[in-house]
Amino acid sequence: MGSYQQFTATGDFSDGTTQNLTAQVAWASSNINVATITGNGLANAASAGTTTITASINGVSGSTVLAVY
Repeated sequence: MGSYQQFTATGDFSDGTTQNLTAQVAWASSNINVATITGNGLANAASAGTTTITASINGVSGSTVLAVY
């Protein structure tokens, strides 16, 4: 399909700081038939559908749903 979406990951820390962790986290797509995602958080749509995009680091993860039309 050739459509792209850039994802970012931020971390909120106990000392009150916030850091951009986009390049440090491990990215994953739950359905690579819908979209793949690079190590820098760039998703590439492959077909219509939905997939869960997850960012993980040091046992902590966050996710969101990506819908491709």
